[in-house]
Amino acid sequence: MLLSALLLLGGCGSGAEDLVRRAAGDFLSAVAGGDAARACELLTDEAREDADCGALGITGGEVEQVEVWGDAARVRTASGVFFLRELAVGWRISGAGCEPGGDRPYECEVGGR
Repeated sequence: MLLSALLLLGGCGSGAEDLVRRAAGDFLSAVAGGDAARACELLTDEAREDADCGALGITGGEVEQVEVWGDAARVRTASGVFFLRELAVGWRISGAGCEPGGDRPYECEVGGR
């Protein structure tokens, strides 16, 4: 029984990672393709309030690493870090174009909450 529970928990983690990877990839593809409307659809409401959807100014590349903690996730690419939140509609970008702020929290081009 314990093994079954561990297998279920392991499956949930990798499933969440796949969903986060897909959401981040969709966002990065929209940005790279110049589809600002689609990119903005993939932001949380708070991040969208902070964004100039006509000129996001975000670069990304390929997703290199995904970390998920419950309803929050961090994605690393070659050019920066992205934060995501799981909402009722799925995973959305809550912070984009983020760089470590030294001893302070990450500084993000868009959002960051």
